[in-house]
Amino acid sequence: MTHQTNPKSALLERSRFSLGELPRAKQFEIWKESINCIYSVEMDRKTREAGFVANLNSWRHSDLLMIEAQSCSQSFSRTSQMIAADGMDHYNIQLYTDGGVKSEIGIGGDVLQPGGLLLLDLSQRTEAQTSDGFKSMHLFLPRHLVEDHLTHPDDHNLRFLSERDPLVSILFQQILALNRYINELADHEISVLQKTIVMMLSACLNAADGGTRSTDAMRRDIEKGVMIRRYFRQNLFAAELTADKAASDLGLSRSSLYQLFEKHGGVKNYLREMRLRHALKLLGDPKERRRSMYDIALECGYETDAGFIRAFRAKYGVTPGDVRAGHRPHAHHAGDGVDKRYENWLHTLA
Repeated sequence: MTHQTNPKSALLERSRFSLGELPRAKQFEIWKESINCIYSVEMDRKTREAGFVANLNSWRHSDLLMIEAQSCSQSFSRTSQMIAADGMDHYNIQLYTDGGVKSEIGIGGDVLQPGGLLLLDLSQRTEAQTSDGFKSMHLFLPRHLVEDHLTHPDDHNLRFLSERDPLVSILFQQILALNRYINELADHEISVLQKTIVMMLSACLNAADGGTRSTDAMRRDIEKGVMIRRYFRQNLFAAELTADKAASDLGLSRSSLYQLFEKHGGVKNYLREMRLRHALKLLGDPKERRRSMYDIALECGYETDAGFIRAFRAKYGVTPGDVRAGHRPHAHHAGDGVDKRYENWLHTLA
């Protein structure tokens, strides 16, 4: 890890989550609450009370997010309910520099060996277990950066990539080097390395084998879900986007579309959540600071800035102006004094 304090990049942001200054009795619950922005975690009571530790060093550059994690043995999962609630659609590449991770439902393996990589698809369910005293790195890439390069973009959740594959080994070292030198790289250099990592990862995944679906029906369901999410992502800001138009464009009946979005609270609620998340990203982007609130409201599907401000405050507990001034949405529970910016970065990565 590099400790240079003045990065060359104008877009690079850093965050450090640490529980060391908090009372021991509160540490695990604060960790569990925070990391629940992406995974639900559990660990045995003895570990919680005797020697629990959790530290995250994170950086974000545009649509690239890296999190270095250090903690104790714990199980982590991502449920269908979590997927429906947050709508995150990223790939998470994991590597471990100490300890490891295992999963009984892994593909291409069940235990990550030193030098290997594990890929998680955040649009699908996850169940895994880390070893004690692990140190790991998590590179998050929005789906749209990767999926067009993959033969089967939906077949790689919990994919274990072997350290014996030379390309996997090179990619492992590439990710380590990116993290090590991130403060010494200019914006255009980081963008070049991001593209290189995407292409190397795609080559590794396209060459991977091993069973990926127990039935053709499961594959069809997953592919349908991905197709629908992709459609809404591509048409999110179209003024004419309605449930009827979406159903027609997707070749679905209106009732089928509503049934698929029932877990999201309906099509309108899903669109509102996605548009407000986009607004949150725009408001935190220094490059968008000169844009008027009305302009952002229009882009996010609101006819007036007043309606946009009301919806935004109802969702995040702060106004758009508050966020632009540096305040955090209430969803990230900053009252305990812990730096939780990584939560916001995960939810606005696009």
